[in-house]
Amino acid sequence: MFKGNSLGLSGRGFGILALTVAAATAACTKTKKPEETSQTASTTANAEKPAEEKFDTKSATVKGVDVERKAVALNFSDEPKIMDAQKADDAIAIMLLGHVMEGLTRLDPKMTPVPGVAESWEQKSPTEFIFKLRKNSLWSDGKPVTAKDFEYAWKRGLDPKTASPYAFILFPLKNAHAVNEGKMEVDKVGVKATDEYTLSVQLESPTGYFLRLLSFATWYPARKDFVESQADKYAADSDKMLYNGPFTISEWKHNASMKLTKNEKYWNKDQIGLNEINFPYLIRDENSEYNMFKDGKYAMMLGLSKELLPDAQSSKFQIRKYNVGTVWYLQLNTTRKVTGNKNFRKALQFAMDRNEYTTQINGIPGAKPIYAIIPEYMPGVEKTYGEEYPLAIKDADIAQAKKYLDAAKKELGITEFPEIGILASDSNTARRDMEYFQRFYKEKLGLNIKLDFQTFKVRLERTDRKDFDIVYSGWGPDYLDAMTFADLFTSWNGNNNTGWKSAAYDKHIKTAMGSDKQKVRTDAMFAAEKILVEEAPIVPIFQASRVYVQDPRLTGVIRSPAGMDPDFYYAKIVDNVANAAGK
Repeated sequence: MFKGNSLGLSGRGFGILALTVAAATAACTKTKKPEETSQTASTTANAEKPAEEKFDTKSATVKGVDVERKAVALNFSDEPKIMDAQKADDAIAIMLLGHVMEGLTRLDPKMTPVPGVAESWEQKSPTEFIFKLRKNSLWSDGKPVTAKDFEYAWKRGLDPKTASPYAFILFPLKNAHAVNEGKMEVDKVGVKATDEYTLSVQLESPTGYFLRLLSFATWYPARKDFVESQADKYAADSDKMLYNGPFTISEWKHNASMKLTKNEKYWNKDQIGLNEINFPYLIRDENSEYNMFKDGKYAMMLGLSKELLPDAQSSKFQIRKYNVGTVWYLQLNTTRKVTGNKNFRKALQFAMDRNEYTTQINGIPGAKPIYAIIPEYMPGVEKTYGEEYPLAIKDADIAQAKKYLDAAKKELGITEFPEIGILASDSNTARRDMEYFQRFYKEKLGLNIKLDFQTFKVRLERTDRKDFDIVYSGWGPDYLDAMTFADLFTSWNGNNNTGWKSAAYDKHIKTAMGSDKQKVRTDAMFAAEKILVEEAPIVPIFQASRVYVQDPRLTGVIRSPAGMDPDFYYAKIVDNVANAAGK
């Protein structure tokens, strides 16, 4: 999913905008190899928090729920990295794009693909689909959305010149992988507009989860004449975008606020219950955000930390809970000297006390330790993946971890390890977590860890260019299939930031991708997982759960582990809850 935040948005594997950003994964683009030194000078654990986190909630004049205007207000926790659907890979952008754009399908409240721009489709063979587009689907400038807009967008996403970090999600298309590697021309991709409203799709091999992919941002349409007319300004501002979804971006003040307004040209606009979704303030401090909710100025707080949960309970707010789906882990840069050493990575892996972190530091009901990358709730063959493919290593095995450290010293020819940096986002929750890991690795292994806190956008950019030793990352499902996690650490995945590659890992994932037999697929993904655990380019920590609060007058908001989160497509406002503000 896309890169997420620990309290707010995640992915995606599918995480998002109104939540406090704690950390997020970032896609890996092709960049020069950074120097093998720690790049951690910007912000330390003891540095003052950014001035923008201090917010006078009493001065805010917005309404969290405006019944008459059918409008809601939520927190604008950070600026989206990029709003070009074929290039977007962060949870904030994915959530926003999911409201202003629409693909061939969308997900219903049960996470089942239902018609979007495509009013129907037919599977002609295991590798051939024909989609019929609805003729009343329009762009926000009034022109029709056509099959050519999808053909252009998908080929654009795969074109090496686009450098899309999510190109891999298009790889089920015939010849897509070869095209993205520059081995074939773009016109060889298996998608063709046979007429204005008919799209023919050829797959490389049977892909049982194909329809679930089509609601994800990279598969959204784009209109060639508009994209080319905007050149490098495309999607940089609200007037540099075209919309075909239920909302448009009517206002966008960068690094400050955003407003989504119902799209009057959307084919299903009569079924959209909200007229506006406002993000009036950028507040990074979770206490300030929570006070906005308590004062009735925000309709939701998308994620409560352990520290805020007691107050929410004593205030008698309804505490809602759902499986956010995100897996959190430390991602190690294997292109650097120390973190490139397998024994050093194994030491961090074996020392990690997942149970202590999950219960005492994270403290959110439903959060669970995890030892690999595929979360337990994903579908297996007859049961869940976790039930059928259990995988664990001993937690907090400090004795073994020290043995690995000794071996690493000998291999590296050193007697002491240099200071190692951990990059993370600059939220309260990220600071809490990173200070725990800093203290833990110092006490248990004698390692000196320097903490580097950055804004969400900068943190993603730094991760993109591998400007880190270790980075705190979260990955949520883009669709409800284990492949959304399993293919993350393939050599071709633009979101593999570790620099680690394994031909054996790639082979198992290709086997899983090329079969429509679930047992063959899950066996292959489990074999790949075992390689990942053995090589340790990541240190898995926990599978996230989330608790949140929501004004009861706001109904129909979908919270899901797969896809955009939250989803306001089915949201409505009711006015029959007495004294409901903030309750």
